[in-house]
Amino acid sequence: MIPNVYMNWCQRRAKCAYCPGHIEAGTPMVNVFYWNRGNEEKRGINAKFYYHPQCWVAHGLDYLKMNPYVPYTRHKETKLTEDEMRTRHLLLRKKAKIDQRRRGLNPSRFDYGLVMAQLDTRVAELMVEIAQVGGIPKKWMM
Repeated sequence: MIPNVYMNWCQRRAKCAYCPGHIEAGTPMVNVFYWNRGNEEKRGINAKFYYHPQCWVAHGLDYLKMNPYVPYTRHKETKLTEDEMRTRHLLLRKKAKIDQRRRGLNPSRFDYGLVMAQLDTRVAELMVEIAQVGGIPKKWMM
C-alpha cells in the first residue's frame, strides 16, 4: 500500500507514532494515511498515523539505515569482447524474430504443427550457438 503523506497543523493533541511524546495543538505535524478498500473476501482497514516533522525524518533515516544504498546498474559487467557482444546481440534478435513468428501463427492451419516443430528446431540450434557466447539466457528456459 502506498500511503498518502501530507503535512498540516495539528487541531487537537495527538500521539506521535514514532516517539513517546504528543503533538500539541497548533504545531505542525505529518499525517500518514494508508487507504485499503478491501474486497469480498477480506475487509480493508484504513490506518492513520501522526508524526512530529522531525520524527518523520528520523523514521525515514532509520528505514534507510536498515536498507542501505545499492547503486543501480543497468547492465551486468560482462567479460565478452566487442565481437562476442555483437554476435550475442544478433543471436538474441534471431530468437526474438522466431518468437514473433511463433505468436503470429494460426493454430487452425493444417501445417501448424510442422511449422512449430521447425521453429523449435531453430531455437535449439540458437541455444547451442549462444551457449558459446555468454551462456543461455534464463528466459529461454521457460
